[in-house]
Amino acid sequence: MDEFSVNEDLSTYDADGLDAAIGQGNTVLDALLALDNPSDDDVANAERVAAALADLNTEKQRREMAAAERTARMTALRDGRVEASDERPSAENEGSVEPAQQQEPEEEEQEPPAAPPPVQRATTRATLARRTERPKVPDTSRLVITAAADVPEFATGSDITELAQVAQATVNRMKGFPGPAGIEGAQMQQFGVAYFRKQFPQELVVDRGNDMEAMMLASREARLPGGSLLAAGGWCAPSETLYDFCGGESTDGLVDLPEIQVSRGGVRTTPGPDFATLYASSGFTQTEAQAIAGTSKPCYEVVCPTFTDTRLDAVGLCIKVPILTNAAYPELVQRTIALSLIAHQHRVSASLITKMIAKAGAAVVTADVGSVASNTLDSLELIAETIRSDYRLSASETLEVVAPHWLKGAIRADLAARAGVDLLAVTDAIMQTYFAARSVRVQWVYNWQPLVDREEGYPATVQVLVYPAGTFVKGTSDVINLNAVYDAASLAVNTYTGLFMEEGILLLQNCYKARLVTINVKAAGVTGATNSTASFTLT
Repeated sequence: MDEFSVNEDLSTYDADGLDAAIGQGNTVLDALLALDNPSDDDVANAERVAAALADLNTEKQRREMAAAERTARMTALRDGRVEASDERPSAENEGSVEPAQQQEPEEEEQEPPAAPPPVQRATTRATLARRTERPKVPDTSRLVITAAADVPEFATGSDITELAQVAQATVNRMKGFPGPAGIEGAQMQQFGVAYFRKQFPQELVVDRGNDMEAMMLASREARLPGGSLLAAGGWCAPSETLYDFCGGESTDGLVDLPEIQVSRGGVRTTPGPDFATLYASSGFTQTEAQAIAGTSKPCYEVVCPTFTDTRLDAVGLCIKVPILTNAAYPELVQRTIALSLIAHQHRVSASLITKMIAKAGAAVVTADVGSVASNTLDSLELIAETIRSDYRLSASETLEVVAPHWLKGAIRADLAARAGVDLLAVTDAIMQTYFAARSVRVQWVYNWQPLVDREEGYPATVQVLVYPAGTFVKGTSDVINLNAVYDAASLAVNTYTGLFMEEGILLLQNCYKARLVTINVKAAGVTGATNSTASFTLT
């Protein structure tokens, strides 16, 4: 079987050499994967070739994106220069007639040529803005969507700012597919639509041993900013068909976690020494008599920590589009793709929350004093103080709370039912001050313990997650590829793969433990009696 190897320095390959290496690698890998009874050496060789191919493909994508960006910047500069010239005509040309207009004889009126499709041109102001020094990149990731090459009506390397534009680009790309060729079962053809690049400052990129530093920086709290009409009779005429769709979907209610870029498939971490263990097992106290008697003084021996290897999960999205539907009803395709991109983000958020709950373990159940407002505030402060005490955290250390979005409504209803006080219009901002006074920050999320349609009243209980800020960190790959794909097998049934995207995601638990808390929900406005001796407890 042919040997396959690549140079360690991929910059030594030119474009043709890179394509040749990828082609050779795919040939070798296909032969290895076709083996019925592979040996250990075959498996190791296949893994090596697959890793090399991944590096080669990443390098090719990097070059394509860099070339697209250079082309877009040069085009913007060129267009800006032309527009600047058009805006400032010379004095000697003012009021004069162009020579072409003077010499051109009159001809029979002809139909004007078809206008080219509109092209987004950069203004002079935009051109000058590119020369202005940029501010420093903030300590957070920024998602940049860049159009791929040969997408109709989208300049190569141009920025895409809305998901609706991504959907339109996908539709345009499918309209521009070349005619089908080959036979069924042949290799599929893939055409780029856009690149989703998550830009991270270098200090948040995990690579070559800086795992812990990147996670601690991402988790640092100081990085956050300061905080139908009816009518009688009939119309006779047939109804008009409206091809538009409803809107309003959003990315509100996604879980918010510190985020780092993972470049090598996974991250190895360790929580390090446990404070409670050190507090209980290190140090000693002796009386004078014991010291005179030579009583042995116990010492704590440093134990090597264990490391946890967390690997990226492949999370993706695939949408099939009938060819005739795409041609006759592109609005449907565009709407479906836009919705699927929003739904994808909510699925990722739900997956992260599920993993966080699993890491938290069994829930702590709180007592019921008859008020969901009191139950929530009391239990969160008690849990927060317990966590601060366990780890000897600062008294002002902020703790994160993740709760279902509807819990706000239950608390607001409970406060509004209280007698003797005007709490009928408690805003979200006021409610946040209740939690801020207890040094906790609440995230109100969807995709966890949702309300049931037509359910009467709120659920009897609710669960929330409590943990020190930075306990959970989200790791992602830096580039998300968005492609439109078709092959002979799909063409046989008149469909395209209208959207295919994939990214890597992992969840790390760093340094601290999380607590899952069960709270009783009763929005009845109950308050404690003036002679009440009952106290709030946990079970």
